[in-house]
Amino acid sequence: MQTIELDATNWTTALDLYDALLAALGAPEWHGRNLNALTDSMIWGGINEVEPPYTIQIRGTAGLSKDVLDEIELAKRALSEARAQYRAVRGRDREGRLETGV
Repeated sequence: MQTIELDATNWTTALDLYDALLAALGAPEWHGRNLNALTDSMIWGGINEVEPPYTIQIRGTAGLSKDVLDEIELAKRALSEARAQYRAVRGRDREGRLETGV
């Protein structure tokens, strides 16, 4: 499984999360910067240059604002729920996940 590392040290808004994440995945410029678009491309696939399986490790989160930390947690939950939906529909897993604190 591929590991993609992101450095969140200088993130100040939730858009910084999406900008870094989508750049690392090779997302097209038109890709939405929200949870629905993220789960569509990361779990359902066919949009980004980098396709699962992968783990995205976000480092440098200690100094982030509550808003950015909350968005990261929302993204983690949304991806987990989308994976469960994918398994229910397709009968197999699609491993795309976010990890923090590693």
